[in-house]
Amino acid sequence: MKSNTPNVLLVDDSSTNNLLLESALKRLNFKIFTALSGEEALTVLKKKEIDLVLLDIMMPGMSGYDVLETMAKNEKLKKIPVILVTARNQHEEEARAKELGVTDFFEKPLKLNLLIDRINELIHFNE
Repeated sequence: MKSNTPNVLLVDDSSTNNLLLESALKRLNFKIFTALSGEEALTVLKKKEIDLVLLDIMMPGMSGYDVLETMAKNEKLKKIPVILVTARNQHEEEARAKELGVTDFFEKPLKLNLLIDRINELIHFNE
């Protein structure tokens, strides 16, 4: 990690979901970047030093899986921890996502306290 303030990228096609997570994480002194699409997420990932990605699976255009596949092909990006956030059943998604290097899963509706604990673990682990 390059600074004392962790950089977290929130990727969800719902600006409401991004805003709720952003509000919770900013209180923990994280610098938050948001993306409303997979394409936008990849642009942010290439321009910023991101410490963790919270990634929705189901998005129009480029899905979360498409983002993961692109990240897996890039030496720098494939090292970034990714937490998938999905409204679908975690077990249906787990095998494919693990192949692509996903660190963890959280189902919507999110249990925010558990998610924040996991984010803190991952960011401190990577320091």
